[in-house]
Amino acid sequence: MKHTFVIIAFLLITKTISAQVHQLSSPNKRLVVSINVDNGLHYSVQKDGITIIQNSMIALKTNKFTESLFNNKPTVSYTNSKGEINPLWGITSSIADEYSQITLAYPENVSVQLRAYNDGAAWRFITEIDGELLVFDELAEFELPEESVVYFPETESFLTPFEPNYLPNDVSKIDNDKLAHTPMMYTTPQKHVVVISESNLFEYPGMFLKKTSKQSFSGAFPKFPKKEKQEILGRLRLVKWPQLSRMVVKSTEDYIAKSDGKRDFPWRVIMIADSDVEILNNTLVYQLANEPNMDYSWVKPGKVVWDWYHNWNLQNVPFEPGINTQTYKYKIDFAAKNGIEYVNIDDGWSKLWDFKKINSKLDIEEVIKYANEKGVGIFLWAMWNTIDKDFTTNLDKFQQMGIAGLKVDFFDRTDQRMVDFINRLAEECAKRKLLLNLHGMYKPTGIDRTYPNVVNIEAVLGLEYNKFSDKCTPEHNLTIPFVRNIVGPMDYTPGSMRYTKPEVFEKSWDNPHTMSTRAQQLAMYVIYHGGVQMLADSPTFYEEDDIALNFLSQVPVTWDESIPLVGKIGEVIVIARRHGHKWYVGGMAGTSEQSIEFPLSFLENQKYKASLITNGKNASDLKTETLELDGNQNFEHTIPALGGFVLAIEKKIE
Repeated sequence: MKHTFVIIAFLLITKTISAQVHQLSSPNKRLVVSINVDNGLHYSVQKDGITIIQNSMIALKTNKFTESLFNNKPTVSYTNSKGEINPLWGITSSIADEYSQITLAYPENVSVQLRAYNDGAAWRFITEIDGELLVFDELAEFELPEESVVYFPETESFLTPFEPNYLPNDVSKIDNDKLAHTPMMYTTPQKHVVVISESNLFEYPGMFLKKTSKQSFSGAFPKFPKKEKQEILGRLRLVKWPQLSRMVVKSTEDYIAKSDGKRDFPWRVIMIADSDVEILNNTLVYQLANEPNMDYSWVKPGKVVWDWYHNWNLQNVPFEPGINTQTYKYKIDFAAKNGIEYVNIDDGWSKLWDFKKINSKLDIEEVIKYANEKGVGIFLWAMWNTIDKDFTTNLDKFQQMGIAGLKVDFFDRTDQRMVDFINRLAEECAKRKLLLNLHGMYKPTGIDRTYPNVVNIEAVLGLEYNKFSDKCTPEHNLTIPFVRNIVGPMDYTPGSMRYTKPEVFEKSWDNPHTMSTRAQQLAMYVIYHGGVQMLADSPTFYEEDDIALNFLSQVPVTWDESIPLVGKIGEVIVIARRHGHKWYVGGMAGTSEQSIEFPLSFLENQKYKASLITNGKNASDLKTETLELDGNQNFEHTIPALGGFVLAIEKKIE
């Protein structure tokens, strides 16, 4: 019996020695990607010797080659890169872009690139093949450490609005074959925070994740559509509800992607942090995206007066509010008076299926002219499939109308047909200097770098859910900054002025309330980020609250520097962001009171004056006070449950 164990041990040692393993270290040497090419292509990721991803397989099956290609021994080369990215807008004006890279060159002009960054890892395929390439399947495995906790954004199918709750569960308790959106977050037993997503999505379907074994997930991809139709109630024009008029896939091809054989594939991205707070500044998805290829200096981020959330209701006005000329002129006047850059005109301004059939109560040309005279830009809402019916003519018409941008909605898919349409829409809108806010849309994949006119993306269970659901919980609001918002801009649409306690919350279409206080809603403008941020509630509510209105008139939406200060997923978050010489600090608490303390060392060694906005005497009110601060002190504060605070910090005027 002893001899048997000796023989087995010898064989295992021999196999380990003979296995061809290549190692790639991050610039700071703390993160290591191990690549085993002995029997197919496998990778694993460790940080400081602790496993992040265990032995997981990478492969591709196409009409030109199969998975067996990766049983060949590749030619291996290493490179390093160090540079800087300067975003036009975002959470910072400068991103250090440094990584180590290994390229595995296989037969048939196929290669795989893997990169190690200080805060994550990524890989992609590259092909240099003549002719048309059909991809039948991609194997992208992610085997998690045992006892990982997964924040699992479950979905029933590939047809989805991409608006999940991120609900934590032990990896072993998630049933096999369950499907999830990306990004998906998990924490390791050693408390590392890891987010799996993708970047540079072109001519390819977006990646979902499917549970395949006790602790393993694999990429899942919708197949290429063969036939699609508008849902039947929409085709028959029996309803006006956009969600019943979507374009859905009726049949598919046997492949997931079709493209020219000379191409780069999307990056599979693994974002890694030592703590909850550290993940908040991860920008890998943005870094891995293509650079813009035209001038975008005309892009102007800003805030938007929204209409749909509060159902066009205005209080105590001398006209009947609704989708009409008077209502939008009122909103334009409000925006112009308070330095708000844009007004949104949502669903209802025209027929869903015909932009020429304008609402008879709305003089759209007069409203746009009035807005432009006041220095306010107009966003017009549209369904993507209505635009697509006469793509070029419709976009030319929108440009001629003099609007600033489009809010395009109800994509609800991420097959290649949809991905191709969205990228084409972004490029063609850029040529016409039209901004884009994409709703019913998959998560950002770096599109805001490649096309900076894409100023916001929904892909989040946002404030609107208070109209028809109780899913927009305090825990949800304190989770999405750590997982959804780190992959790109997020149109949560904050700004509710109506608070109710969670235990008595009731959904309401006409009178929606939120389970977070006004102070927390204001803090969202600092903590959540996107190139345009909605003011979701009625302008007349803001006009009744000088503290809220003064803050909303001044808070920026784009930042030169961001410093996460406090963070625990689902419980508490504090972030400091700088715009020019002014700092804003936003803090939010979940269902429990949070006593926080953080250094003000990000300030220069000078005296500063600061305005502190917090909950008032009751949770529906606000109060403000003036403080004196300097960079040598710590700031201490207690955030009440469901509450928040904002610090606006300026240099003290001597």
